[in-house]
Amino acid sequence: MGANRRYLSDPHPVPPVQADTLKQVEPDYGDEFTARPFSLTADELGRLPVTMAREPIPVLAWVRLPALPTHVQARALAWTQRAVYVEWEHRGMHRAWVWASAVERGGLAL
Repeated sequence: MGANRRYLSDPHPVPPVQADTLKQVEPDYGDEFTARPFSLTADELGRLPVTMAREPIPVLAWVRLPALPTHVQARALAWTQRAVYVEWEHRGMHRAWVWASAVERGGLAL
């Protein structure tokens, strides 16, 4: 399989990782109710090889929350040919898998 040109990575090798080992991360809000974003499931991710970023890459990402999508300034931490593992700050640190088509490099969130 060829190199992923969507997010070019450093030429130094990084140990192989399976996508389903990179889990959704949510801050602890205690008893306060807050909407949690949806992350892609293991079935949606498939068993595709993951490219790990040597350094986080600034991106804009559409993240799906219950009942509404939100456009966030995020950092791409890893990706497969169809999904990107993103991290963003909103009242705590979040990490989730989103479809690659929902992510673009840099810019400002709308």
